[in-house]
Amino acid sequence: MPDDDFLPDFDTDPTIDPPRAAPRLTWLADRGAVLALGCVAGFMVGLAYRPAPAPPPRAAPFAGPSAPAASPIAPTAVPAASEATPDPRAVARVRAANGTFRIGVFGDSFGNGVWDALYHQLPRSRGYDVLRFSKEATGFTRYRQLDIEERAKAQLAAQPIDAAVISFGANDNQPLFAEGHLHPLMSAGWQRIVGARIAQFVATVRSTGAIVYWIGLPVMRDPVMDAQMQAMDGFYEQQMARLGVTFVDSRPMSLDPAGRYSAYLPDAAGVPRLMRTGDGVHMIGVGYQRLTAGTAERIARYAGRVRAAAGVPTPGPTPASPAREGR
Repeated sequence: MPDDDFLPDFDTDPTIDPPRAAPRLTWLADRGAVLALGCVAGFMVGLAYRPAPAPPPRAAPFAGPSAPAASPIAPTAVPAASEATPDPRAVARVRAANGTFRIGVFGDSFGNGVWDALYHQLPRSRGYDVLRFSKEATGFTRYRQLDIEERAKAQLAAQPIDAAVISFGANDNQPLFAEGHLHPLMSAGWQRIVGARIAQFVATVRSTGAIVYWIGLPVMRDPVMDAQMQAMDGFYEQQMARLGVTFVDSRPMSLDPAGRYSAYLPDAAGVPRLMRTGDGVHMIGVGYQRLTAGTAERIARYAGRVRAAAGVPTPGPTPASPAREGR
């Protein structure tokens, strides 16, 4: 915009005639204004009769379990050990280890808790070696951060196991980005990809001849998260049935007598004890032991069959040296 100091002053300088508008230009300006107003009015009328655009699609709220999508991965071809028929590789290892039975625990932060429980329920003094292969903040939807299948391959190459206990899911209640797309939680794409990863993971764990157990998630305090975990556990249970893996439903063991979430649950004597952490998600030590007690008994029975097939006795304390539970 020009500086006002350089504009002529028509009021104070009589030698300068003020400009006068040309009649023709004034007429054209008036006509142009009328046309412009007409165009604007026509545009507004057109908008009034234009159908409203369709609203953008909205993500459907989580509504609980959906039918699992068919997985493109067939059940693993690795011969699966059963509780009735021990795997020959496990038998050979237990024989070479003089009866020591090795258990690997895989999972996230829940897996850490499961490992701690089994560590005390299946002590070394009784011939068990419980290995912690779990790692917090991991899961089947987080392969971009850590590929847990590749991690398991490296762990098992260094330390083959005779039984595996798996507990994942606490970090997987989220969408999954894969194949260039974002797959919402429990959508068909989510189930297909996660199902394939689970099948491959189980095949990896079985590669050493281990029998496999999957421990489901307990009830959650937050209703939305609890609904998500229930849906995921239903999906995991169906995947385990397809793969021939024992699924342990921990939800009934985490409810109070009224069938609700409670941080306090009855112990073996029926006395309420604190078993949940303050976050409403995790358990404390005795809580995890409540969830794994049945699994520990099943593993002990299976280990007995393996030792019998290997022709070795069950290790135990000597009279001169009483065993100490745990390590």
